[in-house]
Amino acid sequence: MKKYVLITGASAGLGKAMAIELARQGHHLILVSLPNENLGDLAHQIRISCNVQVAYYETDLCERPNIEALIAWIQTSQLAVFYLINNAGIGGSQAFEQSDTGHIERIIQLNIIGTALLTRLLLPFLLKFPQSYILNVSSMAAFSPFPYKTVYPASKAFIYSFSLGLRAELRAFGVQVSVVHPGPMPHTPENQARLQKHGRLGRMLTVPLEFIAQTALERVEQGQSVIIPGWTNKMGYWVSRWVPWSWRRPLMVSMLRKEVTPTL
Repeated sequence: MKKYVLITGASAGLGKAMAIELARQGHHLILVSLPNENLGDLAHQIRISCNVQVAYYETDLCERPNIEALIAWIQTSQLAVFYLINNAGIGGSQAFEQSDTGHIERIIQLNIIGTALLTRLLLPFLLKFPQSYILNVSSMAAFSPFPYKTVYPASKAFIYSFSLGLRAELRAFGVQVSVVHPGPMPHTPENQARLQKHGRLGRMLTVPLEFIAQTALERVEQGQSVIIPGWTNKMGYWVSRWVPWSWRRPLMVSMLRKEVTPTL
């Protein structure tokens, strides 16, 4: 029986990097992303280059019926999923009073509700195996409030807490849950533009996607619960733990305001 890894947000960025790395290791894949993101082309390329089976499904995971339809498709296709990577997410930088309410809702729907519902509905598939895996993609933003992002770090704090609670609950059933906290990733033109506004600091905080993917997958194999790739991210984690928010707040306001202020 062929076993599959299901990856959401797989068409680009960290999801794509994880898909390629897993395929190189010989894993069969189910790639999930929004429609019209050339997911079929990526699936074909991975099949040819890595000689693995790659199925793909295009949908918007912000909608509950779409998640239920994905699960029905997996069941009808008789795909044995033993590994779930919840990578799909929405972020962005904007002053809260200027934020579109629809965008706020999509962050919550995808990052929180979509992740929880997909995990719950896919769990019966994972429980069929004596050992299975869930890797949730959180963010360094989960460890601290972020002005001019507000809802996004709160949603990633949910992923962090959700993952650790689920890990404790499911370990007796052979399901290992891990959570990875990447820092800034220049995987879209928008992200690259935001990071460039931070100059040298932005470049220093950036960790290559391939390194994040390889580190996360290696640490999952090692059984690690919380994964923080890169020394700059580890340093940021300890700063968030030991430096009071009242001290960090003025610096973060000054830094993150640059992301929403047009460059002249």
